[in-house]
Amino acid sequence: MFAYNSAIGKLAKRHFVQMAWFVLLLFSAVLHAQTPKPVVTLNVDQIISRASDEKRKYLEEFRNLLAKETKTFRLFDHDKVKKERKIVSNFLVYDLSKNKNEVTEFRNVLSVDGRPVAEVEKRAVDLFERIAKAETTQKELERIQKESLRYDEEIQIVGLTLFQGISMDERVRNSFLFELAGKDRIGDSEVYVINYRQTWPSPLIRITDKAAAAPAVLDYDFDLDGLTNVNERLSGTFWIDANTFQLVREKRELSIKPDDFDAPLTVTANEFEYASSSFGIRTPKRLTHTQFRIDKRNRRSIREIEFVFEYSEFTRPDVEVKSDKAAG
Repeated sequence: MFAYNSAIGKLAKRHFVQMAWFVLLLFSAVLHAQTPKPVVTLNVDQIISRASDEKRKYLEEFRNLLAKETKTFRLFDHDKVKKERKIVSNFLVYDLSKNKNEVTEFRNVLSVDGRPVAEVEKRAVDLFERIAKAETTQKELERIQKESLRYDEEIQIVGLTLFQGISMDERVRNSFLFELAGKDRIGDSEVYVINYRQTWPSPLIRITDKAAAAPAVLDYDFDLDGLTNVNERLSGTFWIDANTFQLVREKRELSIKPDDFDAPLTVTANEFEYASSSFGIRTPKRLTHTQFRIDKRNRRSIREIEFVFEYSEFTRPDVEVKSDKAAG
């Protein structure tokens, strides 16, 4: 005989309903977990635009930062090092007192090839006294650069740390073609990889002589051994942080192609590497500048000079450096 216990039946039915609800909730949770989050896709123009905004923030925050700079200079002959010099300096991004909108690089040289420079502090004080008396911004700038670069005999380079991503500059951006090559990873950062090349000439990117006075975005003074109509062009690659849109790395080349040359030749190559900092920007870590000599006869580029700039962690001085304070 089979006897049905209604109490047990009701209990079993209740457990079945509860189990059904549990399975339904579990299934809903799985579906929710598997539903992909919306992905924000940026095109290359949007990435460059946001990176350009960060570039402007970089220069604002970079003002009055201090680091130890080690600059290694190499002169080549037939691709062999003919001469080498190492200069260690206290490096400062200096606000010009005559024009609050302009900054420059100031180097207080500490040693050359391991030999300490005499009276370092006295030279710095004397310099700030002299620049406080400068009548114009140009005079102030000339005095700072003369002191900073007095051991750079063969070639003098100014401003590599100051101006990131030249091709992003709104004044020349229309002269470039930007192409998104994909994503990569540098250290802990996911980065956009963007190739660029100059497709249209710009008077603001040029190779000139020292007589040129008009401002430029990039201006090199080269001896091109009589070559004219060189059709200078800039090209390179950006690695841009996918979260902050700050520049993590850049490689760029400036090339020329005179009218009677079959192919362009590189005259300078640069590589820029930046490190995270406590100032909300990436600061210079290692910069390389390589300059080439043009062999007109064989129509090829020959490596001639290389500068490597390496920086310690940047800090902000306890006292803001101003020439008018030094004068007092």
